[in-house]
Amino acid sequence: MSKYYKRYIKWIYLCGDILILNISFLLAYYLRFHEVQSIFSTAYLQLFAFFNTLWLVIAYLTKPYDISRLDSYTVIAKKLLRPIIWHFATVTSVFVLLKLYSYSRYQLVLFYLIFATLVILWRETFAYFLKIYRRLGYNQSNIIIVGYNRIGLKLYNFFQNNPEKGYRFMGFFDRYQESSLVKGDLEAIEAYAIENDVDEIFCSVDKLSKKYIQQLKQFADDHLKRIKFIPNFEDVELENAYLEQYGDVSILLARKEPLNDHLNQLVKRSFDIVFSLAVIVLVLSWLIPLLAIIIYIDSKGPVFFKQTRSGKNHTTFTCWKLRTMRYQKNSKFVQATKNDNRITRVGKLLRKTNLDELPQFFNVLLGDMTVVGPRPHPLELNETFKNVVEKYMVRHLVKPGVTGLAQVRGYRGETKELRSMINRVRLDIFYIENWSFFLDVKIILWTVFSMVKGDKNAF
Repeated sequence: MSKYYKRYIKWIYLCGDILILNISFLLAYYLRFHEVQSIFSTAYLQLFAFFNTLWLVIAYLTKPYDISRLDSYTVIAKKLLRPIIWHFATVTSVFVLLKLYSYSRYQLVLFYLIFATLVILWRETFAYFLKIYRRLGYNQSNIIIVGYNRIGLKLYNFFQNNPEKGYRFMGFFDRYQESSLVKGDLEAIEAYAIENDVDEIFCSVDKLSKKYIQQLKQFADDHLKRIKFIPNFEDVELENAYLEQYGDVSILLARKEPLNDHLNQLVKRSFDIVFSLAVIVLVLSWLIPLLAIIIYIDSKGPVFFKQTRSGKNHTTFTCWKLRTMRYQKNSKFVQATKNDNRITRVGKLLRKTNLDELPQFFNVLLGDMTVVGPRPHPLELNETFKNVVEKYMVRHLVKPGVTGLAQVRGYRGETKELRSMINRVRLDIFYIENWSFFLDVKIILWTVFSMVKGDKNAF
């Protein structure tokens, strides 16, 4: 596969996805009905055609085939998640609106489980072999870098250290620089690019005049070369920055926030509602009354403990918990410590197993909290650390959670040392910048495991 066939990679992905969609449909049908011949003489044939057509429409709208050679395996999987969710949501909506009760719900669920698993596996496998193919020197893009400086050398090192990305470095171009890597000055770029079949030109903006940039852009357009500009922000910490387009103006944002995307917000809120309702109906409906009796017998005072805490955008809300300490009217906030004599006998067990947090699923249902997110801190704790811990307030860009990444990684409970809070905030920010539905599921599973095992930091 030469570089001229790069455009066909999208078609390979599309054909592979369609093939797997059909295999998944037939396999789910077989597992449900134990044969496949009858599919061609039943209404399932119409459903079969609808699934294929719908995938093509959704693929066109969501563009899951705009895959860069720079994309990681995680990014490839994320790009598949959106069309799969839209496909599932559309199909289930059609089923409900048209009251298509004759179709098997079991077969539908089986299809999406099989399809999601196989199509992600196929995409990742193809990407893996494509990287091996590029390491061998095929499917390469010939590139040059204009500007022999620190940022240019960083980019050169990236290309050299990542041959699987498929970039073949041809040389630097700069004035007054002597190095074996420099192939010539700025005036030599155009001739060299034509003679050596250069595909992409990377330019350090601070090395070029506005007039020369326009000239180089015109040359690239005339000769079908792609030109990319390297902004120099070396003195600014922008490791998670990304571009956002405002009309003709490109804006560099300092932080990527997946939960700013409306579809991601819809997915997360829908999951919050379904999950919290399931917990409330199936668990809290009988467990809360039982725990309430035990708490009441163990110590005097109210069953529930409420506290004002900071939520999204630093707005306050009332956070609910089961009471785990001896009741003191109008008591001031003092963070719980190990062997705290205020904690009751039942309270120790509740805190150890996280059962005291269960009433917060009502907060989730009301929209003040989410199932997974940075844990909400008491207002006094915010005042203590917001001017001490760098980026502390960033954790309030999203809704607080019943559980969070920092908590399942061991940073829950008492923050006796400043380092503990720094690490907690670091993990909270990592969660905000790298949110995905799969990450939420993993954190929930880790939380359940921690509840069963018992957390040494829960006291």
